Amino acid sequence: MTEEIKSPAVPGLSRRTFLTAAGGTMAAAGLLSAGLATPAIAQAKKVRVGLGLNYGPFNQPWRRGCYTLLKKVVELGGEAVTVRGTPSKQSEQDSARSLLDRDIDVLVLGIYSLESETAYLVDEAKKRNIKTVGFAVPVKDSPFVTEDTYGTGATLSYHVLNVTGRQGTFVQTAESKGFYTPFDQEADQFSLMASYEPRMKVLPFVSGSVSTQDQISKGRENALALLQANPEPGSLTGIISWWWPLTIGAAQAMQQMGRTDVRIFNHYFSNQLLEEMVKPNSPVEFSTDVPWHLMGEQVAEIAIKLGRGETVPPYQSRVPVTAITKDQAGQALAEVQKMDEEAIAFLKDYGG
Repeated sequence: MTEEIKSPAVPGLSRRTFLTAAGGTMAAAGLLSAGLATPAIAQAKKVRVGLGLNYGPFNQPWRRGCYTLLKKVVELGGEAVTVRGTPSKQSEQDSARSLLDRDIDVLVLGIYSLESETAYLVDEAKKRNIKTVGFAVPVKDSPFVTEDTYGTGATLSYHVLNVTGRQGTFVQTAESKGFYTPFDQEADQFSLMASYEPRMKVLPFVSGSVSTQDQISKGRENALALLQANPEPGSLTGIISWWWPLTIGAAQAMQQMGRTDVRIFNHYFSNQLLEEMVKPNSPVEFSTDVPWHLMGEQVAEIAIKLGRGETVPPYQSRVPVTAITKDQAGQALAEVQKMDEEAIAFLKDYGG
């Protein structure tokens, strides 16, 4: 006799919190329409799920996703197999190759390497009868769960357009082009939306290095140069930062220069970002986020289904967009701190 396993939320958090979907839209509709949102069915077979832990000190959202992914695998009766790496495409591909030799049933691929970059791993997995699933990235002939990239781009962009009256001069920053594709897509989306507004000007993109480097310092250095190049009050309206360490650096540069005329809009939560955002005099006034903990749970459910021989279509699913204003940062900070504490405690047993 089988028993349906419910899909509990992370302890102490509800699906109405800021970590989930403050935007209120069910952007995971792809998951629902594909029939993938129903929890996996507990059976006797112990499915071994392989996951590379390639996050670094700046990748707190990614760490939260790994936590709920592995936790859900265990809750559903599976076994988690992990390899520790660093945040880079090469490291995550090396981790995946290593996991193929660990007697796993399912390999989770993500988050930097695109479909074309992991196709050889999928082909090798098929030879060994190992199923594959994508964690934040497309994976060849496989189901995958991602952030709602274009939903995020639209959410932040519409907010900027509204609060600035669709006028002013803006600059965007994120990690180096090609390092994390969603950042490139979101930056392109803002530029496209602004191009239809005659009173808006978007300066050239400012590269913020990669996650293996000190990106807070890089963000401060970039913002200082930007502010020095635009010294007159009002010459620069806003900084759109798609990655939180660069946001922190930009806020530090503004404080160092004594500037209060530039508004900062952020993507991605972290403890440090939200601690900055709650300060009354902080220029960080709005932030979107990705509920990676939901993404992790959904990937785990799919992995268990695949490992037990169930058919899961190779469709893309996506998690909702979270968005907060400055007055909501305190509640979001408390939730993030709680989940990060849980994630660190859980992942230490898996090399995380």
